[in-house]
Amino acid sequence: MQTTPTARAREPLHIYLTLAQSSLVLEALVEKPFKEVFELIGKLNHQAQPFYQPDADPESPSRFVLEPPELSLCVRALGDLPYNRVCSLVALLHQQLQAQQAGLDRVHTP
Repeated sequence: MQTTPTARAREPLHIYLTLAQSSLVLEALVEKPFKEVFELIGKLNHQAQPFYQPDADPESPSRFVLEPPELSLCVRALGDLPYNRVCSLVALLHQQLQAQQAGLDRVHTP
């Protein structure tokens, strides 16, 4: 059975970020109104726990699972930061979303 575009739009999104990339997303979110982002910040912090294990490589991407509206909020928040700080991360997120839509499991090459 084939998934419709509408059904895919409701599926959780899997993105892969390094510690530095996830920190930049969090930095962008804390600039938004607290009421709008506090749950998402908690969710991202929880999913970032693998970075804080003793044998963790901060340069190795870790998987974050977000709902489409949550990722949209992250991208909007990144849009408020200086372009030179976020352009490569936004391009990477776009690449990962395109790969996910095409049915590929994982794309996280910088």
